[in-house]
Amino acid sequence: MRKFSVHDINTGKQARNLLEMNLSEAVRPWFKDLNSERVNRAIAALANPSKRSKAARYLGIEVVPCA
Repeated sequence: MRKFSVHDINTGKQARNLLEMNLSEAVRPWFKDLNSERVNRAIAALANPSKRSKAARYLGIEVVPCA
């Protein structure tokens, strides 16, 4: 299982060494004030490697694989 670090470009929030399957749940609290279906879909898409990059751009976060 791959690990990632996540950085919110707008707020500076960070989460490090997250398992791939935990990406969505780790960032969900960062967007709790935004009641938007598009935001919820983008958060869920972080779990899908083929959709992750586009979802991260939409959310304004950087998702970086850990070494």
